Amino acid sequence: MLVVMWIAFLLTMLFLLGSAVGSFLNVCIVRLPQGRSLIRPASCCGHCHTPIRMRDNLPLLSYWLLRGRCRQCGTPFSMRYFWIELLTGLVFVLLFHLEIGWNIHHFHAWSWYDNGYEYLLTARLPSPPFLLFAVHALLSCFLIVATMCLWEQQKLPASVTRLGVLVGLVAALLFPWPWPDPVEQAVSSHSEDGIYLGRETKPYAWGPRVGAMPTDSPWWMGGVTPRAGLYLWPVWGPLPDWLPPGSWKLGLVTGLAGGIAGAILMGLARLTLNVRVRRTAIGWGEISLMMIAGAFLGWQPIVVAGLLGLVLGWIWATLRRRQVAYSVWLVLALTPVWLGWYWIGPVVQGLFFNETRLLLLVAVLAIGPLTGVYRGNRSQQ
Repeated sequence: MLVVMWIAFLLTMLFLLGSAVGSFLNVCIVRLPQGRSLIRPASCCGHCHTPIRMRDNLPLLSYWLLRGRCRQCGTPFSMRYFWIELLTGLVFVLLFHLEIGWNIHHFHAWSWYDNGYEYLLTARLPSPPFLLFAVHALLSCFLIVATMCLWEQQKLPASVTRLGVLVGLVAALLFPWPWPDPVEQAVSSHSEDGIYLGRETKPYAWGPRVGAMPTDSPWWMGGVTPRAGLYLWPVWGPLPDWLPPGSWKLGLVTGLAGGIAGAILMGLARLTLNVRVRRTAIGWGEISLMMIAGAFLGWQPIVVAGLLGLVLGWIWATLRRRQVAYSVWLVLALTPVWLGWYWIGPVVQGLFFNETRLLLLVAVLAIGPLTGVYRGNRSQQ
């Protein structure tokens, strides 16, 4: 009973923290596209510029206590303020519960416990679960700000892009793959007679097998998939000698590869869609958004999520016969890919660790933009 109460208290505190962070994100969404400071002036009514009192600045509650209007002049506030606070609070709770409590990525560090909450009761601070949650919570905040800026202002401030990519790369340096798992649980070697010595685990009888990967044979073949870390997969496998697992070099290259992959993929999509529909279907904001996500997650999840989001957005635009916000579809695709990588990873493993197949994928993705540009040039002649 005490454990249940402690879990409820922890999740409640996370929800309150998230709603308070959401209040700050609202300020970012409004001020950053306008080039205004986040600090000065203090929060105020956008109509009469009256500073908002502390009692009127309570996350979630103030909107309803004020009935959505300024106490001074009566000008209505956008309900977006409430929804962003609520969304951020729920995201914090669900992210912690899924990644830490349920351990959906099957981190070995606390897989010996029934759930991550039991591990937290015995762990010392700062414990890996809280650090992992902090990094991914930051990613969630950047995604919320970027998506709403693109939704409302149709542009993403360069300051958000620079800070998001920088924070992602710093996290890559501090927590390279396979953190929070130990290196010996992520990679192993073959014995002299060729028998694989890596330990494998299969959390569910009907699920994929995760375990240590060989250091001297391809990772795209076989029935074992790499363990997920804070960065779901390393940049490549097997890892070269100059990128040992757990090193800052591996972390930096993984983060850089993710950012570059996001930029290239969305750049190709921008060329393809903008030429075909003859309008700006995808802008620089979508490219920046995927660069941020790539710096936090690595390149493999970004490619899967990017392709899925583009297909879903294109289908929706075709059915509705009007322009859609691709940034929303990219985030909607990124979330299940990120959180469901334990199941998605084994499906794409044969592609993303094989040089020949990967080059064929790049060639196929490049055909669309080249064809679109050629047709566009022909139509102008």
